[in-house]
Amino acid sequence: MERALKAQLMPEEQCVEFATYQLTGEALHWWQRTRRLLQHGDDLISWDAFRVKFYKKYFSNSLRTEKEHGLLQLKQGVMSVSEYTNKFEKLYRFSRICQGAPGDFEDWKCIKYEGGLQSDILSFIGPTEIRVFFELVNKSRVVEECVRKAAVVENDYQESHRREHNQGFAPRGQEFKRRR
Repeated sequence: MERALKAQLMPEEQCVEFATYQLTGEALHWWQRTRRLLQHGDDLISWDAFRVKFYKKYFSNSLRTEKEHGLLQLKQGVMSVSEYTNKFEKLYRFSRICQGAPGDFEDWKCIKYEGGLQSDILSFIGPTEIRVFFELVNKSRVVEECVRKAAVVENDYQESHRREHNQGFAPRGQEFKRRR
């Protein structure tokens, strides 16, 4: 919703009206009750006041705390960079740590994201000190692909080296066992 409002360059005094127009069902009934509590006479309800009430109703403190904890503990593990990024973004949205203007938290977001990457990817990404999130994610994907290709080459090398090493030895079958 907030992205839509920003994209349309909507003046703040129209944001609440536009957002609440989108509400249906229980959310619409909630808003009709809440509006009476927030609005004094003909005064407009600020976007911040609406957001606070909306989040309080639909994203409880316990849920937000759980999501924040999940974000702080998140590690890539066996996930791909894409899977890790999706999970990171989902948890990040709910974080109270990063509320406000996105630019104010870009460094923190990048540092946190980097810290959760697999060590083989982090060893290439960390020194670059990228502090623009979408650039960091794109570079992480490129590094992941390079690391994957390098692992395939390494496995192929080890396999061919093992085969070469074992060529000089005859298999020890039943004859070897009988002689012992």
